[in-house]
Amino acid sequence: MRETDKTIAQIFWARVKENRDKPLFIYHCEGDDPPFMHDGVLRTMTYGEVGRRVKNAGMGLLALGAKKDDVISIMSTTRPEWVIADLALYSIGGRTGTIYPNNLPEVAHYILGDLGSCFLFVEGKARRDGILALRDKNPQLKKIITIGCDGGDDPLCMSFEELLELGEANSAQYSGAFEDAVEAGKLTDIATYIYTSGTTGVPKGAVHRHESLMYTVATCAEWFPAEPGYIDLSFLPMAHIFEQFAGAFLDIYRGDTTVAFARSMETVAADIGIIKPHFSRSAPRFFEKVYSLIWSKAEQLTGLSSEQFKQALAVAKRVRVDGELGGKAVSDSDRQLLERYDAENFSRVRKLVLGGNLRFFVAGGAPFSKEINEFFWSIGLPIYELYGMTETGPATTNYPGFVKPGTVGKNWPGEKWPGGGGETKVSAEGEILMRGPNVMIEYHNKPEETAEAIRDGWMHSGDIAEVDTDGFYKITDRIKDIIITAGSKNVAPIMIEGFLKEAPLISQAVVYGDRKKYLTALITLDQAELARVAGLLGIRDGLSYQELCAHPKIRDVVKEIVAEKNKKLASFESVKDFAILDRDFTIQEGYLTPTMKIKRRKIYHDYGGILDALYPQEG
Repeated sequence: MRETDKTIAQIFWARVKENRDKPLFIYHCEGDDPPFMHDGVLRTMTYGEVGRRVKNAGMGLLALGAKKDDVISIMSTTRPEWVIADLALYSIGGRTGTIYPNNLPEVAHYILGDLGSCFLFVEGKARRDGILALRDKNPQLKKIITIGCDGGDDPLCMSFEELLELGEANSAQYSGAFEDAVEAGKLTDIATYIYTSGTTGVPKGAVHRHESLMYTVATCAEWFPAEPGYIDLSFLPMAHIFEQFAGAFLDIYRGDTTVAFARSMETVAADIGIIKPHFSRSAPRFFEKVYSLIWSKAEQLTGLSSEQFKQALAVAKRVRVDGELGGKAVSDSDRQLLERYDAENFSRVRKLVLGGNLRFFVAGGAPFSKEINEFFWSIGLPIYELYGMTETGPATTNYPGFVKPGTVGKNWPGEKWPGGGGETKVSAEGEILMRGPNVMIEYHNKPEETAEAIRDGWMHSGDIAEVDTDGFYKITDRIKDIIITAGSKNVAPIMIEGFLKEAPLISQAVVYGDRKKYLTALITLDQAELARVAGLLGIRDGLSYQELCAHPKIRDVVKEIVAEKNKKLASFESVKDFAILDRDFTIQEGYLTPTMKIKRRKIYHDYGGILDALYPQEG
């Protein structure tokens, strides 16, 4: 059987045989001090050890009554147990139902009911108790398996460790059935239901076959610039297609890289310093925060003044971006200067902020500023931006030899896939359309939404894009986000928001103005950069974040930023007024999706009074 004919479970078990004693996971256990360390070395789990846990978990599920095609949901942060559970249920012919770990219990129960999930893996006591409180909504649940905590007193629950023990105790009965189920897996089988993050309402479950997953990892491995022995840092939610398809499963398919699991989203920066990974993937929000951090501490991190750092970046951009990526001629003097800056200054940033070993990142999931992307390329950290959807997996990407910052790359290089790869094009109306083995079958239980999304065999993305003469795609906006001003001008708010967020001081920007005479914006500020700017302005110490956000000198700085960014825009696209909020948007308050996209409708609704006050002449 060719590898491209195998499911990811079959690939995993082949790798276990090949790499039994090689490390697959690096992970943290509660009590490790320092983190991730055990007896003075990084805590690892070999392929053989992972395989033992996967088989015991699978046999445990069989002992509990799980059958082929059962939907088994996982609601957990990204950690070894997520991957082990996923591989276990794939091995026995089950289907994964993804639930974001920060979804409210009501949303989790909606997804459980929509899927008819028989089993649920759930992390932590708070999530466990939230599910139990609404248990009557899903009477089909046979067992809740808890991760990172005990099962409690409820007979519906058991711990992950108890599941492993159950499987091991019943191995004589279920080992053969487990192995038969692995062998029987087919690419045409349904693998996973990946739920959208809910920017526009009720989450929808995109149904993907094993072929979609395998197409992604197999074709990605063809261009992916990792080398044997590299460490991959995994921290995005595995409920999202980006991390589920292109994270640990890509490492397993390759068989020569190790995946390290961050302790949490909040500890990623510290974990990078400990683990010193070579590559990772993230949504642009992560890079925006790192960019702001570097600028807020530029002198300490680089050994250069702010002006000197800007000069060094200008040289690096001429060499690495305009020259190496853009094909322009580069002078010998610039190359020599860059060598010095790289050795003495940029390397310090890469070591102090990013661990020193990082070779590249992959970015996707949301719009990414060209300026910020070029900044990272300039300091010697390539970021390959790609585009895809929950419904499609990867559709376009930048990759070595084919990179253009400010775009999401060219058509995904999947030509070597048996039967042909995915296709991407732009319709006459400018909408991105996709078809091929990467595209979902349907939205689960939503025939009308499926018929609207997939027409004549093409997935309609809802994203507007331009394609340049070199075949690079540039996303300009979402169809549903387009603002139509009172002057009947169509405006793409995502583009304007991206320009504003290029300023390290600005954390989030939300542009408003549908049917209005001009555009306005809600702006939130980056805490670290705000403190630095306040110091430069001589604002007295001791003021809170909220007080600084309301300070007139800070407003003047933001006003200058907005005016500068407006120079890039047509008059009807420029932001004429703005309000600075005294708090940032968060996932917990419902203003950001689990993948850090803004929930525009909710923000417009909740901050409607502030927005309307920016149009006094219309009052």
